[in-house]
Amino acid sequence: MSADSIPMMRLIKAPIATVILVSIWFVLTSISFCWNQLIITQSTEKSFQAKGVGGKRLVEILLNWTTQHEQIYVPISEHTPENPYLNTDHKIITRDDGKVFTQISVGRMLEQLNESFFDPSFSLSLISLKPMDPDNLVKDWQKQILENKIGPNRDFQKIIGNKFHYFSSFVANDSCFSCHQKSQLEPNNTLGGLVISYDISEILEQEKPLHRQNLFIHVAIFLLMTSISLLSLKGIRRLVKQLEFEKANRDLIIEDRTRVLKEEIQQHKEARNALQRFATHDPLTGIRNRRHLLEALKNELKRYQRYKSDFSLLLIDLDHFRQINDKYGNECGDIVLKAFAESVKETLRESDTFARYDGEEFAIIATNTKLDSALRFAEKLVKHVSEQTVNYKGYDIALSVSIGVTAPSVLPKLSSEQLLTSADDVLNIAKAQGRNCAVRAQ
Repeated sequence: MSADSIPMMRLIKAPIATVILVSIWFVLTSISFCWNQLIITQSTEKSFQAKGVGGKRLVEILLNWTTQHEQIYVPISEHTPENPYLNTDHKIITRDDGKVFTQISVGRMLEQLNESFFDPSFSLSLISLKPMDPDNLVKDWQKQILENKIGPNRDFQKIIGNKFHYFSSFVANDSCFSCHQKSQLEPNNTLGGLVISYDISEILEQEKPLHRQNLFIHVAIFLLMTSISLLSLKGIRRLVKQLEFEKANRDLIIEDRTRVLKEEIQQHKEARNALQRFATHDPLTGIRNRRHLLEALKNELKRYQRYKSDFSLLLIDLDHFRQINDKYGNECGDIVLKAFAESVKETLRESDTFARYDGEEFAIIATNTKLDSALRFAEKLVKHVSEQTVNYKGYDIALSVSIGVTAPSVLPKLSSEQLLTSADDVLNIAKAQGRNCAVRAQ
């Protein structure tokens, strides 16, 4: 299996792998950056809210103290004149020493507290849709908050510019009606709202370095992790390339060794086939040899003994072959033998066995053939060979054969040796009768 067939390996080797790695780290660091930015912002908002809740708690303590003492009086002065909007029975009182005091409302008390704070950016105030002083009308956005946003159990916060405003409902109790009328109550049983406002510019300035630090850290993390990932990817690619190179070398070695092994196997097969052919074939004529003939003869005798399957043996001698050798040479003799073998093969059946028995002697095992039929075939073969000539260096050499025909049916004792002896005997008779003829055993 090649590395390119594995999807992960294809992705690692592809140029888009770099883009994917950078994109992954960009997404991860962006998510982390946004999350930390949100945490910083929420922490800042919680600090705003904590300061507002602290102011609200201070006002609640003052209101509880005021409720316990029912009415608050301060000396009349230019800074604290008589409040014309208070409708109480003892709005003005005179002490025994003649000093005159006037009753003040909670709203006025908060105004004087604001003046006492060391932080001028921090302020406490009460707002209402129906104020006692008509000049204390609420602003449009405060009116919208009083009408829709806050209730007896719900606070509201709003940032306008660099100012943080914390709104909390101002719920009326029995002590309030010494100054206010019940007609001034809102539908949610409130007289209005408590507004705690303070400047958040300094806190926002303190928040900016945190955001910058968060940005710097995440940029550094992105660059660091991207660099590490790209270096790792480069190392993996180098390793994959090295492994592929080694695999290619191994494949070449295996391929070369396989080729050599196949060649050796083919050579062994050819050598074995050559040995097998040499063991069963005559190297000159290419037909079967004496060894194969004897083996085939034994097998036919066994079949004859078991199944009574007739066969005949033809022993053939090429007439005057020694004279051809002496007159024209051994080369001519070899050509004559090969031409004779090719000529005989043209007349044989596929089931017949044709072999070179010895020198110029040949033999044919004719299967499923009785003696008389074998004699007729031998006579045709004699005639066929006599019609053949071999041309050697301008000389036409005529051929003829003598054939001895025998069969196991004429033998008193069955054996390969007896069969060959019988065929040789009648072959000698054919030679004695003048050659170029066929004789059968009696």
